[in-house]
Order: sequence, then C-alpha cells, then structure tokens
Amino acid sequence: MWESNKQPKNLVYTLKQENTILAQDALSTLASESLRGHDLLLVTDDDSQRLLDVGRVVAEAGASHTPVLLLTQLSLLHTAHCSQHTQGSLLTAILLFQHDPTAFLLLLADNKHWNPSNLVLFCLDAHLNTTTILSQPVVQRSRFILLLQPAAKASRPRLLVFTSGSTDVRHSVKKTTLGVWSPGKFHNREALFPPSFHDFGGQVLRVPMICLDEPFIYFDRENMAGDCIGANADAAETIGNKLNFRTKFYHMDEVVWGIKQNGTWKGMFGELMYKDRDLVINALNIAPASVSDFDSTYPYWESSYGIVLEVPQPLPQWRNILYPFSPLIWGLVFVTTVVISFPLAFILHRLHHTSDPTGIVLKVAGVLLGQAMDDREVRMWWARVWLTSWWLVVEILAVVYTGNLVAVLTIPAYPSRIHTAQELAQSHYIPCMSDHGDTVPEALKSSENPTLATLGDKLFLPTNLNDSDPYGFLLSKVLAGTHAMIGFFDYLIFTLHKAKVTHTTYVMNDKLYKGYLAWYLRRNSPYTTIISDHLTRLVETGIYAKMVETHKTKLIEKVTQVRGDGVLNLRHLQGAFIVLALGLVTASLTLMMECVV
Repeated sequence: MWESNKQPKNLVYTLKQENTILAQDALSTLASESLRGHDLLLVTDDDSQRLLDVGRVVAEAGASHTPVLLLTQLSLLHTAHCSQHTQGSLLTAILLFQHDPTAFLLLLADNKHWNPSNLVLFCLDAHLNTTTILSQPVVQRSRFILLLQPAAKASRPRLLVFTSGSTDVRHSVKKTTLGVWSPGKFHNREALFPPSFHDFGGQVLRVPMICLDEPFIYFDRENMAGDCIGANADAAETIGNKLNFRTKFYHMDEVVWGIKQNGTWKGMFGELMYKDRDLVINALNIAPASVSDFDSTYPYWESSYGIVLEVPQPLPQWRNILYPFSPLIWGLVFVTTVVISFPLAFILHRLHHTSDPTGIVLKVAGVLLGQAMDDREVRMWWARVWLTSWWLVVEILAVVYTGNLVAVLTIPAYPSRIHTAQELAQSHYIPCMSDHGDTVPEALKSSENPTLATLGDKLFLPTNLNDSDPYGFLLSKVLAGTHAMIGFFDYLIFTLHKAKVTHTTYVMNDKLYKGYLAWYLRRNSPYTTIISDHLTRLVETGIYAKMVETHKTKLIEKVTQVRGDGVLNLRHLQGAFIVLALGLVTASLTLMMECVV
C-alpha cells in the first residue's frame, strides 16, 4: 500500500520538473524567436526567478537582437520608468509568476502609464485560478492578451495557451483556449496574439451629453422628445452598427464640458471618471490635462478659436461726397490742380502777356467741376499739349469718382474693422468667453506673447450664464459695442446665425489657438484604438464631413435679401444733393469773381 502511494508522488515530482523545463524552453523561445526584434519587458516575482534561469533567457534574447528590460514586481511598482517601457504598440510585456499576482496587479492599477498593447501572462503554477487574474482591470487595459499555464491534469507535461475574449467595456472576461504550446504553432507575434475582438456583443455604451455643440451635438427641436442629434451622434450610430453596440445618452444637469478643480474632474469628464460612463462624444478639444487622465481618439476635426465683434456703425451719410477717394487721393488731386493751373497761368502771363491769369487758373481748375474751357483762349501749341494732358486726367478722375459715388450712395460706408489680435489688444474692446473649463483663459494669461498676455489680462469670464443659451449674455455685450466674444469657430458661426446677427457682427481674420476635437474614453481602455480607427475611417472617406455638412444645412437657414435694404431713400441721397449744392455755390463764386475781375 505504501509503495503504491509512493509512485504517484514520484510521478508528480517528475511532472513538476518537466513542466519547469518546458516553461524554461517556452520562455526562451518567446523572447528569442517568437518576439524577435520587438521591445520586451520581462517582469518576474521572486519564486519564478528561483525556478527558471531568467538570466539565460535575457542572454539568448540579446543574442537574437531582441532588447529585453528585466524587472521585478517590486522595482516596477516603486521606480519611475520611461513611458516606452510601460506602454505602446511597440512593447510586449511578459509577466512571469509562480504565485497569485492579484495583490501586485491591484497596486499596478495605480500606474496610469502601464498600458502595453501586447501582454503575456506566464503562469508557472498549474493550479492557479487564472480566470480571476485575467479579469483584473489592469490586465484588460491591454488590447492583446496571451496566457500560458501548465496543464493541471495531464500524464505528460503540457503548456496550455489561452487568450482573453472580452467584449465588455466593463471587463467581464471570457477565457478562450488557443491549444497547446508548440514553437512551430506560435512562431511570431501575429500567431501569439490573434485578433480577439469581434464586436461589443450588443452592449449599451453610456454617454454623458450636453446638447449645445452645433453641429456636432444639439437638440432636435423638430422632435418633441428633444433627443440629441448631430454629426457626432450620427458617427456614433454608424460605428455602433459596425461594432454591434448602442449608445444611451445621459443629459448633464449642469453645463460644464470638463474642468478639473482641486484635483477633481467636473462636467462630462467627471461623469466619465466617477460615474462609470463609457464614452464622451461632445466637441471637446485635446488638452494636456484631459489626455493625462483619459484616453482620446485620433483627432477627427480641426478648427480654431475665433473672435466676434460688432460691425462698426456706418459713417455719416453726408460724407458720401468724400467716400469715393481716400484722403491721399484728394490731396494728390488738389496738388495736381495747383501744379497744372498756376504755372500755366504764370508762364502765359510772362511770355505772352495774357491779360487775365486769374481767369486761366479758375478755368483750368473749373474743369474738375465740369466747366467747359474754350481752347481758343490758349493758342500756343505747348500750352494746348499741357491742357490736353490735364483734360485726360480730369476725365479719368470724373469717371472714377462718379462710379464710386454711385456705389457709396447705395452701400453704406463703415469705419475700418479690427482684424488682428494686436489691434484688438490696443482697442477699447474687452475680450470675453464662457467659462466651461476651456484651456484658452489660462493659455492667454500665461502667454509670453505680449499681445496674447494683454488679452488675457483684459479677459472677462462671466458666471451663472443661462444654461439654455450660454452665449446670449455675451452676445448682448458684443452688440453693445463693448466686448469681443471668443469661442470655438464652428460654434460661433452657428451662434451668430441662430441669433440672426450675421449682418451686425463679424469674425476677426486673426484666430487664436487651434483646436483638435476628439472623443474620450476612460483611461487605458483597450477599445480606444478600435473606436478611434473606425472614427478615422469615417473622416478619411469623407462620410463624416458629409454628416457635418448635412447638419450645417439643417441648422443654418439661407439668408434672403430684404427688399428694404436694397432701395435708395432720402438718407442715401444726402451726398448727391450736397454735391449739387456745392457745385452751385462754387459756380456762383466763380461767376462773381469773373465779374469782379
């Protein structure tokens, strides 16, 4: 009886030895052959280092030109490492353990930078519950996961290979077998990490929402239910149809897109971090603070921050007689008239003894007012050439002045507008914007550019804005001619159209900081790349641009010309009657002078 019990113990001991040898060979094959040329991070616990010759594995990998960084669990937790050693698609991390690593994984979860795309869990204990280990959120951060574990019940040593088939954004894991380990079957990285993701299995992704981001997200006022629609909602639905998930919108109680105060996120980012939401699809810029705490997709839209000002009030209509020419042109006309008329009269008087030099000056200048001049009064050939040149100049001036005068009589003339940030900084206008956690206020105040720093010092950030119309108060300040409103360019355009002030406001030529929009997921989500790839595909094919254009057309009504704005009234004709009056006065004065002389 004693002999019969002793034999199985010897068999178990032999199997353990053979499993150790098999694990040693498998680890060497992984490092030096299957993952040859890739960056490797090998993390071990104390017992696994005693069981296996890890140093030999590292040496063999080095001989095959495979860079390996060897760390213990303790050193990984308590030492800061370069991000390329803990995350990214170029890295493969191998966690080698003999004992349950759950405690280590829970501590590792605090490391936000731990997120290798490819992760190998190499378990040396055949009896460990590796399903629990696979379900750890820090493990599920990785997009591709491979598990190796000795078979618990086998007559000969075997190393089983598994993968994680999770399709749940909340990390419910399905452990899927890939068969028995053999170097020929798992000869490269693609064979080690087959695509494990097929779709989301009909899950519902919970999305916090503020429907004030036209045309990306906004209320459907034609539908009594008041659902959120927009280009981003359409894109999410299209991607959901492809990946088999649905989105459920949760309307925010407060209009805060995302702001971090005293280390705590508020708004939609707060919902994403603290209330187990899954995705944010509002129009949000990529910013350092949000990128450090959340995952973001590739940028899908580029825009910038624009500045809206009131169109200056038109200049007085009685000044229409001056509008056709600039002050410089009026000065040149006066100087040219003097240069032409006075020297001609002086030369004629000195050389040919003309009896009326003053009359010649008045007649030459009077041509500008349409007064005829008899060329027989000047019989010298050189004087006629002189006058002919002058008459040609006057003819051109008259045509240009008349044509421009007609234009300014029908279209009001305005003072020059502000179109640069420097002009705005030097003006009386106060820049303002809504404070919903944007990065622009801080960027302006801390800018080393004197112009931007001046705008930051003058910046007005009102509080307690109307949630249903957050820009209404600011727009009233703009229309009062005291403030300049800063906002995301696309949204500014819709704000102006919605308020029907496109004729009384304008957007400056100069733009402030560029903005790149992205969707956001929880930090280290394994599905960020998957959703990002599909969103980028919509952008590259032009489908997303078509979605945006469709909603733009729906939101912005075509501007129709109002008949009253295109007809002449008495106010428009003031300049013409003033020109007539001045002409009559000038003609009368000329006649009086001729009579006196």
